[in-house]
Amino acid sequence: MTWSQLEAWAVAMRDEVPAAAVAAAVEELQDRLIDRVCGPRWLPVWDLPAPFGCPGCGVMSDFARKGKRTRPRRLDTATGIVRIQLANVGCRSCGRVFAPLLLLLDLSGRRRTDRLMVELAELATQMSFARAGAVAAQFGAPGTAGRAHSAVADLAAMLDGVGCADLPGAPGRAEVVILDGTGMRAGRRRLGVDTNIAIGLTARTGPRRRRRATVNLLGLTLGQPWSAMATQLRAVDPPAMVVVDGELAITRLAQDVWPDAPIQRCWWHLPRALRWALYADKAPHPWANAQRAGLVDLLHRVARERLTHAQALDLYDAFVDTITDADHHAAAQLLTGARDQVFTCLRPELRQRLAPLGGPELGSGVIERVMRELNARTDIGGTRWSVEGLRDLVTIQLARMTDHPAWTTLTQALRPTNTIDFKIHTLKFNAA
Repeated sequence: MTWSQLEAWAVAMRDEVPAAAVAAAVEELQDRLIDRVCGPRWLPVWDLPAPFGCPGCGVMSDFARKGKRTRPRRLDTATGIVRIQLANVGCRSCGRVFAPLLLLLDLSGRRRTDRLMVELAELATQMSFARAGAVAAQFGAPGTAGRAHSAVADLAAMLDGVGCADLPGAPGRAEVVILDGTGMRAGRRRLGVDTNIAIGLTARTGPRRRRRATVNLLGLTLGQPWSAMATQLRAVDPPAMVVVDGELAITRLAQDVWPDAPIQRCWWHLPRALRWALYADKAPHPWANAQRAGLVDLLHRVARERLTHAQALDLYDAFVDTITDADHHAAAQLLTGARDQVFTCLRPELRQRLAPLGGPELGSGVIERVMRELNARTDIGGTRWSVEGLRDLVTIQLARMTDHPAWTTLTQALRPTNTIDFKIHTLKFNAA
């Protein structure tokens, strides 16, 4: 025997032994169940109680053996393909014949376990369906591109609480709410559909230069206007601050849902919007780039020197005057409209309230990272999704990334802590 042969044998065992062990254990438990419910073989006992009910009449006692099925039942599980020889029992009350093991394991009419569905769906949110099926197959799980696609659709239907803030256990409050959206290639429209997201920032942990944000998913809509998210956000308590990118529809939504909540304009989006406004005003490109850089330097100076709210507004007004004096009306209108929201983060009462978070949010960087991961998965080589398929994928990915209560409840039910004790006995081989 060569080492390659020994290694090939070990790899084959890795793929086959787990599923075979599960099948052997389940069949042994099935035999014990039948003996308990129907009595010993060839010595039937009447009126014995059972831990299951007849699917025909509902009685929970007095069953008789009806033999085993000739064709093994195939189950696709996270450990591999499990084939079980099912045993049937018959109800003496109504004559219904069924397999009690399927009732106890909740596998009636199913060929795939929920654990495998979650495993394939998690892989499919990080890579293509074909690649997800190939990776699952490498670890012994029955996976294909079609199964990964079906797993995403089936799991998304179970996460019906994602996007519903009134779900029991869902976050009802967040100190900072960030609203933003992104476009994705889906449907028949050339520009695709809009994916609008509301993220709640609740805490920050980690060292100073490697801070990690703890977020909650508060709202999600796909292919709908921002006003459609109002129902989801009204179930959330008013936050200390709302961060927007400057889009008029987002600002109106925040003002309608939380009229008294202060709004902060994103410091990254504002210089970017100024650039496009100067382009609309047909400003010379070198001068426009210099003005955009000047606005960025102004914002950095305000943060670096820790200026007060009044001092920051004085610098901002002086900068707006330079734009107005050059007769660039679109840019001046943009900066004037954003004046009341640019330095909301500098208000003393707001800085004191958000001190546990490390200070107020200056931009929408937290939600930008979330949308960047969504785009990295969905924007693949010009692939165009169906609206329903994109909604399923985005729902699962956001639920995973934010540890949504619906996702946490589902995974805890499908991945319980192991309570079965087992021991592997190592055999000693003596070389003669």
